[in-house]
Amino acid sequence: MNKLYIIKIGGALIDDEELLNQFLEQFSGIKEKKILVHGGGKLATTLADKLGVEQKMINGRRITDKETLDIVTMVYAGGINKKIVEKLQQKKCNAIGFSGADGNLIKAKKKRAS
Repeated sequence: MNKLYIIKIGGALIDDEELLNQFLEQFSGIKEKKILVHGGGKLATTLADKLGVEQKMINGRRITDKETLDIVTMVYAGGINKKIVEKLQQKKCNAIGFSGADGNLIKAKKKRAS
């Protein structure tokens, strides 16, 4: 039976270079098919601050307006995603980076604030 592992990592791991490297070493050792889903950590907030774009949070969730969506896309689909792909390639783990928008991979609906 073919297994497919789908592993999600969050911002805390993304923000810690040493932990990220340790995790990617383990991830690259998985021989079965695998998908890595990642968050973005503090980088989107840091970039938004530098650009003067106010971030709105409700119950720990980012409220994503148009300006914030542009920033999050740059950070998650650009910088972080490509950094992870590069690190996996260095570990001889062939990798391709996609965002949820590529190929209509992830469909989302606007959620009401609670």
